[in-house]
Amino acid sequence: MLVKEIAALAAANMGRDDLIAAIRSLAGEPTGELDSLLRCYNLVENEIALDYFPLRKEEAFAVAEGKIAYTQFSFAPVDVKRVTDADGTPVPFDVYPEYVAVAGGTVSVTYTYVPPEKKWEEESEFSGKISARLMSFGVACEFCLSRGMFPQAAMWEKKYRDALRAANVVRRKLSVRSRRWV
Repeated sequence: MLVKEIAALAAANMGRDDLIAAIRSLAGEPTGELDSLLRCYNLVENEIALDYFPLRKEEAFAVAEGKIAYTQFSFAPVDVKRVTDADGTPVPFDVYPEYVAVAGGTVSVTYTYVPPEKKWEEESEFSGKISARLMSFGVACEFCLSRGMFPQAAMWEKKYRDALRAANVVRRKLSVRSRRWV
């Protein structure tokens, strides 16, 4: 799904036919409210990736000097999940602010990442459980918040959170059972 399709769906949700027409006739870079919609899309995609549905990637690296700099990764890593050698055997590693320390050789690193900022004609990082409809609710919420329309933003926030819950990506709140004395 394209970013502009999600933005158009968000505009349709809000009943803004003028924004839908502007999205369809857009040539070049967006300005004004369209730029705000694009910014809202990027905020929502980032929130989903960081808080609810982490994006995973696996890459192979040739380790030099026992370090893999974060600049070598295709995307900005958030959390390194595991490192394995060519046989699939786990390799011990340490995470530092600028690199991952690992023994030499060729290793495969599995990590979660932050999605890069998108433009109008780019594809979303999500599909499947994270639908265009779900994302459009979040975009509508952020757009309403940015325009000071707080009652509408609260309504879209509720729809967005309910859609996340329905997609089973919201983590349950942890609780400790009460102690009972015999």
